[in-house]
Amino acid sequence: MKKLFFWLVILFFVFAQSYFIYALNQPEAAKSFTQLWYSFGVEQTAYSQFVFRTIQWWVVLPILCLGLAFSALFRATKWLPLAAISVSVAGTVALYWSAYAPVLLVHV
Repeated sequence: MKKLFFWLVILFFVFAQSYFIYALNQPEAAKSFTQLWYSFGVEQTAYSQFVFRTIQWWVVLPILCLGLAFSALFRATKWLPLAAISVSVAGTVALYWSAYAPVLLVHV
């Protein structure tokens, strides 16, 4: 049961990362995000610009998460599942923070 829960958590975060990366890799998707912010007078942060510029390299993140999860499955250490979940959560937050940081929200 623990392994099932572990895999559900990992796969949830990998799906969330992959969806975001796929969406931003579409032609003109990043540009439409930035145009939307500029139309409301919101400046894109340096971190957000960095993630949007390097989004094609962020594909490594879900692969790393799955690699850590498979390593945790085949090795009997206590820190490896924790590392896999931590990297998955931190990576997902890092990706979504680039688009949904409080600084980038429109204040009405």
